[in-house]
Amino acid sequence: MTRIPLIPSDDPDAVRYGVFSSFAAEQREPIDLYRALANVPELLLAYRSLPQHLRHAAVSPRRLRELAVLRVAQLVGSAYEWSHHRPMAMKAGVSEAQIDALASWRSSDRFDADERPVLAAVDAIHDLRLSDAEFTALEERLGRHGAVEIVVAVAQYEATARIIQALGVDVEPSYAPYLTGFEPFTE
Repeated sequence: MTRIPLIPSDDPDAVRYGVFSSFAAEQREPIDLYRALANVPELLLAYRSLPQHLRHAAVSPRRLRELAVLRVAQLVGSAYEWSHHRPMAMKAGVSEAQIDALASWRSSDRFDADERPVLAAVDAIHDLRLSDAEFTALEERLGRHGAVEIVVAVAQYEATARIIQALGVDVEPSYAPYLTGFEPFTE
């Protein structure tokens, strides 16, 4: 259960700061993570700019970024991130078979030469041990711009998982069906 109130869309401060305007423009309700962060509207405005940029303005392939987010969700045990990004990953071209094989990606033949350096980077960043060789492999596939985007996306969603856990934000019922296949990674 969320440790703080979930701010409604019509909250005067939320309306004044326009913190839910992107959701209104998309004709959908704000997600509970944003409702929790809206307890401090200025913070939510600052927070949301990075994921919005990664989602809508990044140059690296969306499929690779979403695959990276799913791997982060798996590594940190974030059901919330998994449930929210699984449909985005599938829409971006990540297959069900890849999602099913994600925990064992190193030994799976489901991942190509572009996806493997991204997944290796996710694992290494998670362990705080990204090597020069791993970064170079990522940069060779995606260019410097794309490599930096992947690093920032991984770090962003690692941090987001910690925010979700600390605030006690639960998976919304509408996202629960996307938990299919979610199993936190354990070695």
